[in-house]
Amino acid sequence: TGLDAANQVEPALASSPALQDGKDADQTRLVGDFLHYVLIAKPDLAEAAGRKLFDSGITDAQLAELVSENDLDDKVDRSLSRGRGMAGVGPMVTEFEKRLEEGRLDLARNQDRIKEAIGMLDGSLRAQMMGKRRLIQAGEYAVPQLLDVLVAAKSAEVELRVTEVIEEIKRQAVLPLCAALPELSATVQTKVCRMLAKIGWPTAIPYLLEVATSRQSTPEVKDAAMTAFRRLGGTSTDVSAAFTALGRKFFSQEQSLIAYPADPANMVWSYGPHSGLVQTPVPTSIFCQVMAMRNARTALAADPTNRMALAVFVAADLRRENQILAGEIDPFAADAKYTPQFFATAAGSSISRDVLAMAIDANDTALVRDAISALGMTVERGRMVGAGGRQPLLECLRYPDRRVQYDSALVLGAAMPEKAFAGDNQVVPLLANAIRSDNDSYAVVVASTDEDRNSLSSMLGKAGFVVVASGPGFYDLEAEINRSNGIDLVVVQASAADAVTAVGQIRNFVGTGATPVLLMSSGADKITMDREFASDRATGAFINGGTEAQFQSAVNSLMDVASGGRLTEVDSMTYTRNALQTLANIALHGKGPYDITAAEPSLLAAMSSISGGMRLLVAEVVSLINSDTSQQALIDAALAASGNEQVSLLDFAASGARSFGNKSAARQVDALRRLIASSTGDGKSSTADAAGRLYGALNLSTDEAVRLIAE
Repeated sequence: TGLDAANQVEPALASSPALQDGKDADQTRLVGDFLHYVLIAKPDLAEAAGRKLFDSGITDAQLAELVSENDLDDKVDRSLSRGRGMAGVGPMVTEFEKRLEEGRLDLARNQDRIKEAIGMLDGSLRAQMMGKRRLIQAGEYAVPQLLDVLVAAKSAEVELRVTEVIEEIKRQAVLPLCAALPELSATVQTKVCRMLAKIGWPTAIPYLLEVATSRQSTPEVKDAAMTAFRRLGGTSTDVSAAFTALGRKFFSQEQSLIAYPADPANMVWSYGPHSGLVQTPVPTSIFCQVMAMRNARTALAADPTNRMALAVFVAADLRRENQILAGEIDPFAADAKYTPQFFATAAGSSISRDVLAMAIDANDTALVRDAISALGMTVERGRMVGAGGRQPLLECLRYPDRRVQYDSALVLGAAMPEKAFAGDNQVVPLLANAIRSDNDSYAVVVASTDEDRNSLSSMLGKAGFVVVASGPGFYDLEAEINRSNGIDLVVVQASAADAVTAVGQIRNFVGTGATPVLLMSSGADKITMDREFASDRATGAFINGGTEAQFQSAVNSLMDVASGGRLTEVDSMTYTRNALQTLANIALHGKGPYDITAAEPSLLAAMSSISGGMRLLVAEVVSLINSDTSQQALIDAALAASGNEQVSLLDFAASGARSFGNKSAARQVDALRRLIASSTGDGKSSTADAAGRLYGALNLSTDEAVRLIAE
């Protein structure tokens, strides 16, 4: 081939001792060809070999076994590292890597192979090494059978090797061991405590403390558990507080607590004296929330007065419902007697405040809205704004999501506080903005080239977004963001390294701290980005080159998870109606810190842009404002209308005049006389009668009435 000796890599594996005849031999050769051609930068030949390999029907598990049995791991690593960014074969390399990883997991977690591997621990030195490697690869999936060996206690020598394997599995063994710990015999409990101490993972702290303080534990078990507890860094001896602290870590979705963050499901463990360790697969999207709820429930069992544990349970329960993705099944949902909303309201307003504070700190928009809703349904109106301490509801007035701002303004507006409070001047303007709100979604684009910015802006436009700003860096867009009515999405075109910087800037900016961010990336970068932002629910990655439909689906999925979905036309109408009703109550209340005139410009603008029944709601609020501008605008609208709408508007204008006196202009009085002259009165709902009511409410001269009588 003319290649340098340094580049010579044998493409086929015909001489391998593991080679089998027929189909297996062909697949082995194709794997070797694929890796060889990637290493020597022959993408066309590598692509062909890879396609032929997958067309052969090889399964993921067979691929992983072939790589393992032929000692190709190092060669695979070198080939994948070189091939990820190689033009012409990059997608094939990504597919090979993904299928190989899936196959390795399938092999490692096969219970028959795990049983076989445990048996190998009692064999030759080579067999022991192979069995140990398989079991460590199996991770937590091997723990049930390994624990059974300790419980059976048939061979001290095998027990020792099993113990060593469990300790090398490390953190992935902790949760299953902790689930079993309270139910084991004293002898095995002591062994497990010592293993947990050797592993050194702090997740075990509350479970060790629970056993150490249990009346049922023997002195030997208590001593082993407390020794392990201290070695892991435990200090407080409050069992409830310890489980609450772990529950909060799960609520915060710390990735170190998840055995397999990239898997679609993770295991929740339980233990029975006859069944042993039992695993229940839970979608990874809600795994942390399920575990947070379990820890909070244990904390409440130890101390029913633990307010923080109750808040963790309520918050995790609400978030669990929000995070479950379409098509996923929550195995614990069917056993739930009450809804998350039930617990959110039944727990009371003080817990709702705690949940709201947790949601704000986590930038969890969907949970923030749920907590505001619960708070609005439970708190006493006079105590909506407390005295002293943190006020999470007031923080929501500045939260970087307009729906959250509207929700908090609606709750605060309905509360009718008697005294002023920090941020009271924001409530009425926000309600006014909600009246004029449309269901447009607003986005900004960050990309280094004009071509990328134009392309992304076009895709966003087709997806129904209004792009308010675009530029090469996020800091270039801050002024436009500040002038906008809220940003619903930020799209960033960047490498994995640059994406970390960009997301940090976005999260540190007050206007976008919780805004969903979609990162446009290459296939290789997406893997890195998914891993980097696994704990940030509001950040997702999308591979360049996808179709417009795929792009829109990715955007909608991200926004569903991050903020509860895009603002719809129904949402806008609901906000408008609720805001108008709240403003009407504020105007009628007539006291307290709110100034209804702050909404006047928006209300008058809405008079000319909104139609139908909603326009009459606007007119009702306008009639409650004591100003020349509002009364005259209402009279103008009434004079220009017709039919039943004109009758209603004339009556609202009359109501305003009765409340605040005549503020009409001379031209309007003349027009009103002409309307009366051209109309006939045939009942209360007639135009003439309504015009007459307004004429009388304005307290005008009786000349018009006398003239009409004379005629």
